Amino acid sequence: MNHEYKGELVQVQGKMVTFELDRPLDLPSYMRNDNGTYDFSVQVLDSRGITPDQLKYTYCLLHDIVEYTGYQLEEVKDYLKTEYCIAYQKPKETFSLAYNQTSLYDAREFITFVIEWCFKNEIPFQHHEFYIGNENTRILFLYLKYRRCFISGEKGEICHVEPVGMGRNRNKIDHSKHHLMCLNHFYHMEQHTIGLTEFMKKYHVVPIKLNRKQLKEIGIRGNYE
Repeated sequence: MNHEYKGELVQVQGKMVTFELDRPLDLPSYMRNDNGTYDFSVQVLDSRGITPDQLKYTYCLLHDIVEYTGYQLEEVKDYLKTEYCIAYQKPKETFSLAYNQTSLYDAREFITFVIEWCFKNEIPFQHHEFYIGNENTRILFLYLKYRRCFISGEKGEICHVEPVGMGRNRNKIDHSKHHLMCLNHFYHMEQHTIGLTEFMKKYHVVPIKLNRKQLKEIGIRGNYE
């Protein structure tokens, strides 16, 4: 069961953040993790409007879908706006891709939604470098989840940046301590051949870390289970 609370930021001390919520937190209604803790997701809302880069980004995605499916741009746009508003429980009449008609946060959320929709429906990207170059952690997470190469966009395999050690049982490793990226076999071999530093410099890839919940979502088993 998920509940949404609004609140104000009271204090930040490193990783310790204090909020004042708009109503009391009903902890008994939530399910605990096996270790007795609770999972929370915090969203910082940005009231700025959609940016020109986000508009460009969005229409590149929409044109990729148009080219692959043969549908008209307005058909694709209307369908995805409808699906997005249903998924995120937003009134469709209030969501617009027109400049300054939606927030920067909603635009980022919509872009991420469309990229995941493309992965689920195996829509090839014509502008892959543009999408991955955005360095949005959520987008990189989707590349890992759907096993798409950070460089080519093709099917790939998850790679650990930090060595995990020869002969170790990867089901017993805490993968949350490692940076990850997804590479196809060719690029994975090249990364080992030329070394990580030169590889990252050559292709401008950005490995990321995932928390334990995200690792479970993408099917990576470890000692956190």
